[in-house]
Amino acid sequence: MWDNPGCPAHDVRIRARCQQGCYTAVGARRDLCCEEREIREPETTTNVPEPEVQVQQIGLDEEIRVAVVGAGGHGRVALDVLLAAGLGDRVLGFYDDAHAAISDKVRGYPVLGDVEMLKSMLSVETVHLVVAITDNGARLRVANSLRGLGGQFFTAVHPLAYVSAVATVEGGCVVAAGAVVHPDAMVGSHCYLGPCSVVDRDAEVGAGSWLSAGSAVGAGASIGARVVMRPNTSVGRKALVEAGAEVSTHGAKESS
Repeated sequence: MWDNPGCPAHDVRIRARCQQGCYTAVGARRDLCCEEREIREPETTTNVPEPEVQVQQIGLDEEIRVAVVGAGGHGRVALDVLLAAGLGDRVLGFYDDAHAAISDKVRGYPVLGDVEMLKSMLSVETVHLVVAITDNGARLRVANSLRGLGGQFFTAVHPLAYVSAVATVEGGCVVAAGAVVHPDAMVGSHCYLGPCSVVDRDAEVGAGSWLSAGSAVGAGASIGARVVMRPNTSVGRKALVEAGAEVSTHGAKESS
């Protein structure tokens, strides 16, 4: 049951927790039932600090615009999620530092320039961003630099994904078709949840992590920031995975 009976129940699947409310790709809707929202302290690693969660009160009638940072494979996946959610008319296009060496369009959407050009635009315009860079460390570094200039992050959730109403998915994540986030799980900012990946109840996924297709995080498990889980791998119930690790087998077991 949703823990605030005053909240409108217009989209139970994607609301997640009210205090972590942010735009999602499902209908570009956001719950605005609370005047104050609790924001988790950012997790900090030695080299790559986690971007703070960006939460801003924006009316539902405001026209939002979304830009994708990274025009490679992950960027195309992010665009596909946005299109599946019916947000094609909100997408401005792509920014990529390799823009001079790649096609000037991706599925009809323009590659507008490099990240420095995007930073210049952020100084005068409000744009919501999906940082879609495959490398976890690079994704967080770019997100941090954009956050420092007032960048706001958009969480793209495919309509065929399931996010419990009492789970938390923080800003800038891309959640692919078939992904599942169970009750009271927490997914940090700028993560990728691949097709049919699962974050079980009470589990925590650190910022900038990458859960490949078919991977699973067990109930109560905790994986650190920038972790990579390879396809069809899993970590067991209450297991702990250190920041920056790669899970390539089913070897992570319950911690003692």
